[in-house]
Parts: sequence; structure tokens; C-alpha cells
Amino acid sequence: MAFASYQKAARTLAGVAHALADAHDVGDELTAEAQAMASNILSDPGYLPSVAARAWRWAPEMKDIAETLRAAGLPADMAEAAVAVMSRWEGDKDQYDLELTDVLSHLRSQSD
Repeated sequence: MAFASYQKAARTLAGVAHALADAHDVGDELTAEAQAMASNILSDPGYLPSVAARAWRWAPEMKDIAETLRAAGLPADMAEAAVAVMSRWEGDKDQYDLELTDVLSHLRSQSD
């Protein structure tokens, strides 16, 4: 279930990103940008402390992304869900030296 939660959501999010890029006629640019990325996000959880440390900056960006999606007639739910997840890392602001176990536990520490 953990793998499926990532795999299905990532592909769904890719669909939304491509639809947004298409709505703004920048599909080729999105594809080129994605091809330039060399990362194995799911296979390298060691990067997650840096994500948690930056979540305070990313959450407002995701709110802007949600508004952009809505303006293009696309679903904003996944962007809004990302904001909800990032809010659980608010206390980790700029703490790049956190242990992975702490970062993961912060996602479980609050109820919706």
C-alpha cells in the first residue's frame, strides 16, 4: 500500500501537471525540465529532512499552485493536500540536520 500510494498519486499528479502545462502552452518545457531531473525520489528517503526544513516555504507556493490549477479549470485537491502535509512540518523550519525518523514521525504526530 505504501508503494501504491506513491506510484498512483505521482502519476495522477503528473497528469495534472501536464494538463496545466498544456493549458499554458508550455508542455514541451515541462517535459524538458522533467527530463533534466536526475532523482530517485522514492528510493532515497535521505532527502526528506531537507523537504521538511523547506516545507514552510513550499506550502505558500502550493497554495498559489492550487489557485493556478483552479483558474485553468483543473482539480486543485492534490495541491491543497500537499499544503496540509507540509503544515505538519512547520516546526521543522530550516532544520536541515533532523533525523529521518523525526521527520517521518512529524507526519504522524497530528490528526486532521
